[in-house]
Amino acid sequence: MRYIALLGILAVAATGCHRSNAELAKALAESKAAEAQKDSLLTEVLETTQFVGDLNSELAKAKAVAVSAEGADRGMPGAQLDREERKATLERIQQVIARLNESEAKLTATENRVKNAKIRNARLLAQITTYKQTIEDLKTAAEQQRAEQEAVIADQRNQIANLSGQVDELNVQAASLRDTVVHLTAYKNRVYYAIGTKDELLKNGVVIREGKKFLFFGGTRLEPARKPNLDAFTMIDKTQTVSIPLPRPGKRYKIISRQSPEYLTGQVTENGEVEGVVEIAQPEEFWSASKYLILVEN
Repeated sequence: MRYIALLGILAVAATGCHRSNAELAKALAESKAAEAQKDSLLTEVLETTQFVGDLNSELAKAKAVAVSAEGADRGMPGAQLDREERKATLERIQQVIARLNESEAKLTATENRVKNAKIRNARLLAQITTYKQTIEDLKTAAEQQRAEQEAVIADQRNQIANLSGQVDELNVQAASLRDTVVHLTAYKNRVYYAIGTKDELLKNGVVIREGKKFLFFGGTRLEPARKPNLDAFTMIDKTQTVSIPLPRPGKRYKIISRQSPEYLTGQVTENGEVEGVVEIAQPEEFWSASKYLILVEN
């Protein structure tokens, strides 16, 4: 009987020891898991710290580019370069903001895991809160920088639109001026000539008789009409036409208008009569006296 009771006591003691060992093993496992989670969270926080430092450097670079662009007077080609740099800066800022959002989401997930862990780490939570505030500050700075860059780019677009309008207007004015110059040049170079006998020129209103004759006294002479009939003239460009063929070969023609024969070459007599072709050697000088040339057949 005593032997049976001893066996019972030993059995109870063995059961209690086995249960204590199991509970101890479970507690150790939970402690290791908590420690591993803590190490993992610390690694994430350290990575985030490095990432925040990198982001801060990128923002500083972006701001430096913007400041250097504002302080330079680089003319029209420089303005184009300025716009390209500002666009690149804006893209860099947008990338920074996207990365900050990812980092913030990562820290929030880390914070939730720490809060839900069986072993809470107050120091780790405090670090996470600090880093989240740092990210918020960086996001605020980045958003402000993005707004400033977008405002500058929008203002540049308006300036470019205004300048384009001014350029278009100047192009229209320049085209109008070119047309005016062309017309004025054509008008300036436009000259006329009429060739014929006395009767033909009188009939066509090219010349008139001047002077009076009474019996055998006095006399008349042919003079250019004060209001010549332009239909009886041939129009030419004095810079293009320097040879005027005479209608009747072998006949001589006398200039009765104000042009001087001294600016002619070819068959010109001593008294200024022309035969065959009127060859104009110096157009500007020849036509300077009058834009109407009249030659009468002798």
